[in-house]
Amino acid sequence: RFLDDVVTANAYVPAVPQLKVAADRARRIGLGIMGLGDLMYHAGIRYGSAEAEEFAAQVMEFVRYHCMITSVELAKERGPFLAINGSTYDPADLKWTPPTSLTAYRHNYKRPAIDWPTVVEGIKKHGIRNACQTTVAPTGTIATVAGCEAYGCEPAFALAYIRHVNDNGKDLQLTYTSPLFEKALIEAGIGEAARKEIVQEVMAHGTCQDVAAVPEQLRRVFVVSQDITAEEHVRMQAAIQRFVDNSLSKTCNFPESAMEEDVAQAYLLAWELGCKGLTVYVTGSRQKVVLETHATAKAKEEPTAVAP
Repeated sequence: RFLDDVVTANAYVPAVPQLKVAADRARRIGLGIMGLGDLMYHAGIRYGSAEAEEFAAQVMEFVRYHCMITSVELAKERGPFLAINGSTYDPADLKWTPPTSLTAYRHNYKRPAIDWPTVVEGIKKHGIRNACQTTVAPTGTIATVAGCEAYGCEPAFALAYIRHVNDNGKDLQLTYTSPLFEKALIEAGIGEAARKEIVQEVMAHGTCQDVAAVPEQLRRVFVVSQDITAEEHVRMQAAIQRFVDNSLSKTCNFPESAMEEDVAQAYLLAWELGCKGLTVYVTGSRQKVVLETHATAKAKEEPTAVAP
């Protein structure tokens, strides 16, 4: 409801008359999610696994369903979007069909029931207020402000890292360590001295996967972006995309050793699975970044050998 109000109240779009017309005719909005990676830490689900694909799909389907239910209610109150006639949502010739998951659901997470036929009947009777309803934005800064460790639909970047902040032209470096990871270590019965040693090891590379003192169960769940394969990143995006009608923000992380063929395979898989776009990032490929691990920052400081 707030986003639909924003379409009307937006003070920037009218500066370009054509944009104002387009916005009013379609009333596109982008309801999304934030902190999916945090939720998986809480639920004990490894981001990138087959279970995580299903979990993310169920979460996003829940959001899309209730977003559309509310958009139909808004159409009843305020009228459908002006360009609905002849569109996929045209009540007289409805071509839209409820979205389905890439794979059949196998787990019951006690999610409230979803009734897609109710949405179909609602559109036939009242139309729908918004031509597009959902997206997943990067939410980098607002996720940090809200206390989320993972942005948008991403996994956590690292369990410990450096955040670069532009402080009036100066590079202010803030060190971050995952509160959820520290809490999990405490709940696992690991003493203070051992926890400090673990955190020091994690600080170097941002991951706990090679830290022997971390229990295997925690290593399985507390994965970060670099621990997830390119294919797993893409499949997570595709699972979510099935319930997002706009595009969504998702990064496919590659190690420094990635080749052109690896990137090409990721893009082809994304296309085959129905993703609308894909962002790839190769570790260390950019000099200036917002987030980086201590290892990456140290590598930048080391002098590069010059061939004679």
